[in-house]
Amino acid sequence: MTTIDTITLTSDVLWLNRNSPVRVAANFKRALNGAPQVQQTIIPAGHAMELGTKAGWLTRAEFDQLKAHAASTLTAFTLSYEGTDYTVIWDNTGGAPIAADDVFDEVQGSELLTNVTLKFLTM
Repeated sequence: MTTIDTITLTSDVLWLNRNSPVRVAANFKRALNGAPQVQQTIIPAGHAMELGTKAGWLTRAEFDQLKAHAASTLTAFTLSYEGTDYTVIWDNTGGAPIAADDVFDEVQGSELLTNVTLKFLTM
């Protein structure tokens, strides 16, 4: 079960980028003589964490709760996922922190959403 702050999701979500965290920041440039200059440092916090449904679904009611939470919560909160608590913030750095597609095209939107993506930054 997944709990985002006070919102408990009834559907399962997957940790989409579990195996591809960026833990090192690097900068590369060449000196005037052509020699490479590489600067690297370990990133201690602020790792991107993406949860999503892939081909599964989430109800519109839960999605709307998450969307409202993302729009109003700019401080850290607790994400409980697979028995582990993470302190996170919504990741607004690359566009919307939450997105989804309707399962069926309907005038007022389908009650179920698929391809849901929730973007967080760990603190």
